[in-house]
Amino acid sequence: MTPEELFAQLEAATQVSEVEAALDTFLGVHADNVRWVPVGRENNRGTIEASADPGRSLVERLTNGIDAVLEDEHKLHSGRPLCRSPKEAATTWLNVPTGGLSEMSPTQRRALAQRVTIKLLPGDGRAGRCLEVRDFGIGIKPADMSSTILSLNEGNKLQKHYLAGTYGQGGSSTFAVSKYTLVATRHGDHPSVGFTLVKFLDLPAEEYKTGHYVYLTFRGGPLEVDRSTDEFPVGTSVKHFGYDLSSYPSPLGPNSVYGLLNQVLFDPVMPVWLDNPVNTQRRVIKGSRNALNGATDEGDDRRGPNLSHSMRLFYVSLGEFGRIGIEYWVLEQPSQENKKPVAAFVNPNKTTIFTLNGQNHAELSHTLVKKDAELPFLTQRLICHVDCNSLTPTAKRALFVSNREDARRGVVYDLIEEELIRVLKSDDDLARLNNEAREQSMRSRDESAVQQMRTEVARLLRLQGLNISEGMGSEVAPQGREPHTPTHPPRPRPTPRPIDLHEPPTYIRLVWNEDEPITFYPEQRRYLRVETDAHSRYHNPDDPARSAINLIVTGNGVATRGSTPLQGGRLRVIFDALQNASPGATGMIRVELTRQGLPALSDERPFDIRERPPARPEARRISLPPFEVRSVTGPEDVLWNTLGWPEDTNTVASSAVMEQGLLVIYFSMVFPKYAAQRANFETRDPALAASFAERYKIWLAVHSLLLYRDQQVSEQTEQRQREEDPEFEEAIERQERCRIATLSAMFAAREVQAQSTMLESD
Repeated sequence: MTPEELFAQLEAATQVSEVEAALDTFLGVHADNVRWVPVGRENNRGTIEASADPGRSLVERLTNGIDAVLEDEHKLHSGRPLCRSPKEAATTWLNVPTGGLSEMSPTQRRALAQRVTIKLLPGDGRAGRCLEVRDFGIGIKPADMSSTILSLNEGNKLQKHYLAGTYGQGGSSTFAVSKYTLVATRHGDHPSVGFTLVKFLDLPAEEYKTGHYVYLTFRGGPLEVDRSTDEFPVGTSVKHFGYDLSSYPSPLGPNSVYGLLNQVLFDPVMPVWLDNPVNTQRRVIKGSRNALNGATDEGDDRRGPNLSHSMRLFYVSLGEFGRIGIEYWVLEQPSQENKKPVAAFVNPNKTTIFTLNGQNHAELSHTLVKKDAELPFLTQRLICHVDCNSLTPTAKRALFVSNREDARRGVVYDLIEEELIRVLKSDDDLARLNNEAREQSMRSRDESAVQQMRTEVARLLRLQGLNISEGMGSEVAPQGREPHTPTHPPRPRPTPRPIDLHEPPTYIRLVWNEDEPITFYPEQRRYLRVETDAHSRYHNPDDPARSAINLIVTGNGVATRGSTPLQGGRLRVIFDALQNASPGATGMIRVELTRQGLPALSDERPFDIRERPPARPEARRISLPPFEVRSVTGPEDVLWNTLGWPEDTNTVASSAVMEQGLLVIYFSMVFPKYAAQRANFETRDPALAASFAERYKIWLAVHSLLLYRDQQVSEQTEQRQREEDPEFEEAIERQERCRIATLSAMFAAREVQAQSTMLESD
């Protein structure tokens, strides 16, 4: 068998057995001229196996393909003009609009996508697919393959700012989830096609701890064959045999190859083409961001996503660490048919996306929306995007890991998280949508029954040594001292009224009490609301020189840090009190709106710098909030998914969410220990079942309030430590709540039985 015959058989093969048959024949003929050479270096498993997700590894291959296209464009344009990022290169050389792929037509996206393609074939089944990534980029000369596509951690792209690749290892991670990989490539200046085969080679256990990944050489180098450019155009093909895609069995959604590619290539600099005969799909991959912004292609729902609210991309300064872009979308209300609307675009458990060069580098748990931003009813509707391209190199190094699968916790991570929470909390529309969703989920309640339950809970808490009033919400007082007056949850922010827009506009105003100055303490950041009847075109948050809205600060200690886009007559302006701001300093914050041929409109408020509030003393009394207990009927209940509960009814009994000062305790009516005991009472006497249910809720409330108290004490006595995985904390809490639910069922059942026995004896 000649190298030409081997290449022809490998090109035609789709199953591992076909590859092995061709390889065995070739080795039998050319045993003296072939050798298996380590990929990059002998000890290469640690680098190649760094990725945990076969899907993410696949995306790295596509990223390499996009880089090859940009490298080809760089050559065609002689590197002019100078481009400092892949996005800039795609805009300059491929005519991709600065706003992204959503601003291209479907025909334009489809045509450009043909330059990087991925083909998925049945192969040997779900755990052994045949998968080919083909780019029509610059290609590689056979002599250069060992130092490029078959190398590890080389510096080929370190000085090429127009490419996404940096570490020289991402694409190699596909070797770890393939039985064999055919790498074939043609450079435009070379007459032949270079190719080789990569596999994992076990080494003698008595000499080596482990094997390594190797590639086939023939007479000292990669194999070469003559092919016309019609048969094998310029570019590179990487064909995987036995690729494990068992984690992505679905045709659509987050557990599909299509969903994976759009989720990880969240905002790609150019589209790619998916040819998937397994699921009869031939689709443009444009990224979830562009789909959320209304881009539709063949096979998509032509209506696009149904959005309740969105915020266009704007940038916020992080001082010495550069700046970040923030945008977000709120999808339609969940329904019985679509309980998790976000699942069409992102992982529903991780709805905040960090991107670099358009690729998803990390995801934050939905607990940021649920707890930190206090928007629990938007957890399955709100998607947030943080564009990290404008961070400084130091910040990027501190934030991202080399396999592009997570973010490193630290000062940069914390700054971004805090900024995002501030942005979400300052959006009146998000507060309104959360309130509307909460009200929609609330059921009619018997207030007398609620008060009776609260009274009983207060009695039980006193038995635990907590002197608390029956109205709840009072502070825990030491023994022998009277509690303070019961507190009440703050009033919800009123629903913002629609603003009628006019041309020319007639007013602009800062939404702040006219009788009070805007207060800052050093290093505090504020998002101040501004209202105007001007159309959105009057404001450009990314280029103040082209904006008709000007932000002016007079005095010392406060600086402007940016603004959100103007949407529906509203925007938020960002101001920082400087680190060296002196308490007592004063000044004025002013917003101006210029109108062509007319006087400018303006509004202003004084500001003053105050001492930073002292840290909370450890002896501060804990306030137990008012509470409510609400039922969730089961996984088919839309509220179940809104709360982010798992499908397994055995693993969740209850959870508590703070909603504008009210601790709402949600409990599952299908938790087995509860449901079984209640059903048992139902067969005996419906009144007993009702009594059991009420007592069960009382015990759940007691436990939730005690847990809340303990969490508050913990926050006082030690500085808050963030878990490496925020969902781990949630899982621990669910386990605790399952235990207490079991006890609650036992206690409630015992009390009802005791009551029943007493009645029978009477």
